[in-house]
Amino acid sequence: LEAVNTEPHDANIRGAICAERVALGRFQGEEAASGARVVRIVCVTDNPKPIFPGPLCREFLTSACAPDAEVLASGTGDATAWVGAPLRELLPMPSVYRRRDQPAMTALAAALAAQVQPPDSDAFRAAYAAAAARARAQHAKQSSVFPILFAAAVRFVDGTVSCMHELKGIEYGCTADAVTLLLPAMIRAREEGGASPECIVQADQAGIAHAPFAAARSLLVEHGFGEVLIGAHGDHGEWVSPITARDSLPRADYNELF
Repeated sequence: LEAVNTEPHDANIRGAICAERVALGRFQGEEAASGARVVRIVCVTDNPKPIFPGPLCREFLTSACAPDAEVLASGTGDATAWVGAPLRELLPMPSVYRRRDQPAMTALAAALAAQVQPPDSDAFRAAYAAAAARARAQHAKQSSVFPILFAAAVRFVDGTVSCMHELKGIEYGCTADAVTLLLPAMIRAREEGGASPECIVQADQAGIAHAPFAAARSLLVEHGFGEVLIGAHGDHGEWVSPITARDSLPRADYNELF
């Protein structure tokens, strides 16, 4: 299935839809019901160098495709030169809820709630405790929109913690994720000469920690917070070794364009 990106014509660039997501939408509407599955994603751009799918597309593909799906990329410099990687390598720390519907997500949340392990450092424990508490407190207020609610906390090197929950939109694409909503406090601290952010944890009402979603990963990297550490739980409730926001988007060669 072929597709191209769709750009808005009103200067609201947030509404743009990348080609990979358009193609996957076509697949779900035209092929998925027959039992077909995606085995290869090919990304070709008019940039001289190959560019892998962007963060949002990586996340969307991960939510619907097997982790061993092949991703190939090529540019105009040498149309015969392809680079490739399995999908799993393009989005470390994927959501534990990937490839599940809402009932399956809530069932997994209930199962993992009793298994999750706490972070192994004081900084991450402080951020995790704040995020999980806020998610639990805010869950009921927005549960009619979607059954899982996320909150996030950033811990600064001076020990202070800033926390915020996501703001859900009934039209899901209007939702403002919790980590993105931390950025104003982080930018303000930087502009005012305050403490630097040390680590970020996003958690849901079941106490399961998640890495920032794709949009937030991209904003962290592109706006000067690529070295901030992020932590999350793995598929079995184990605490995964933290990585930097920058390392959460490997092969993000598109950043070289700016």
